[in-house]
Amino acid sequence: MIDRESHISMYTQIANLLEAKIKSGEWKPDDKIPTESEIMETYQVSRVTARLAISSLDEKGLVVRKQGKGTFVAHSYVNQDLATLEGFYDSMIAKDFEPKLLEMRVVDTPEELAEKLGESFKRALFFKRSYLRQNAIHAYSHVYLPIEMAKTITWEIAEQNSGYTMLTQMGGFEIKLAQLAIRAIAANREQAETLEIEQGEPLLCLSRTSLGSSNITVEHTKIFLRSDTSEFTISIPTGVSMLNGIRNTSG
Repeated sequence: MIDRESHISMYTQIANLLEAKIKSGEWKPDDKIPTESEIMETYQVSRVTARLAISSLDEKGLVVRKQGKGTFVAHSYVNQDLATLEGFYDSMIAKDFEPKLLEMRVVDTPEELAEKLGESFKRALFFKRSYLRQNAIHAYSHVYLPIEMAKTITWEIAEQNSGYTMLTQMGGFEIKLAQLAIRAIAANREQAETLEIEQGEPLLCLSRTSLGSSNITVEHTKIFLRSDTSEFTISIPTGVSMLNGIRNTSG
């Protein structure tokens, strides 16, 4: 199965064979791949060679290692351009994700959030929406819109439109500025159950607060994404430093 006389290293040949099984669909996302010991036995190679073959797949982002459990086929990454975050819903649909509305109700805004968002957001119209591909959940969002929108937004409307569309086209609000923050967090019970992962696993959490005229808050969204399938990108002009936006949130 491998050519021991080839100029191509044995670990690269093995990695290529394993990669072919992933790309052909024979091994699907979340399938467990052979262990180092199984690769050693199958291809009659050393542990170092088996380890290098798996590491090669890991470096390409094709597999995910889970301590104490093994190595699994990775899901394809969700790449979100931060410069167009207002189109997150449409962006996910364009990537063949299926949005699913899980909740829609009027709520008392959580105290810590209400304090940040201001007097007008003591109560809000709340949505919880998940994003699925091949029946696997990759992300979900909490969206808070102005309470007055509860008079016109129905479940059917919310199912078929993004929060951004409802806010601007149906609510008549103008967004002048969006403040973004990204943090790595450990999944709590709700987040783990929604994303079908283990409690405590790392997540990416993106918070966005949109401001309208007079810098009044008109929307707040939190998006929770599986860290093993998600990444954010942004183009930085020459001479602009990202370090100015980094701050310590401990304590």
